[in-house]
Amino acid sequence: MQKYELLYIVPTQFADTEIDGLREKTAAIIEQTGAKVTRNESLGKIKLAYPIKHQRHGTYVLIHFEGEPSVVATIDRALRLSDEVLRHMIVDLAPGSEKKVFEIQSYVAPLSEEAREMRRTTTSDAAAPRKAPVAPSITEAAFPVKAGEASMSMEELDKKLDEILDEDVKA
Repeated sequence: MQKYELLYIVPTQFADTEIDGLREKTAAIIEQTGAKVTRNESLGKIKLAYPIKHQRHGTYVLIHFEGEPSVVATIDRALRLSDEVLRHMIVDLAPGSEKKVFEIQSYVAPLSEEAREMRRTTTSDAAAPRKAPVAPSITEAAFPVKAGEASMSMEELDKKLDEILDEDVKA
């Protein structure tokens, strides 16, 4: 028997009690194929990196199961047809990941204000030793901010980038 890992996303329209019911329903689908569920846990609710079927948040559920390779296609088809599952992925279970604890975090766009704030707090925290030098972001490398100079807005940055690209095309 092969070991597999299934990760799927449930839309936020379902309450926690309903998600528990969906977890049991999904486990039952897996067990109907002859596979054995070894782990079934909810990893939590987070904001998605991009909207999926007009949903911006979802609850991630992780299931480990053992079964024959032929059952994967049956499980995959059942989940694709399910209205309760936004996205799912079935992969071979990596050795040693049976007991691994997973923690999910919301997606943060690299150039967003939230990412800049995270960068500021990590670089200003003198108590935490730095493990490796942090490379400057694309905007910091292209447009270094001098002391006393105000930072650029996204519109100003786009305009400056367009000017540089136009110069490169003319040259």
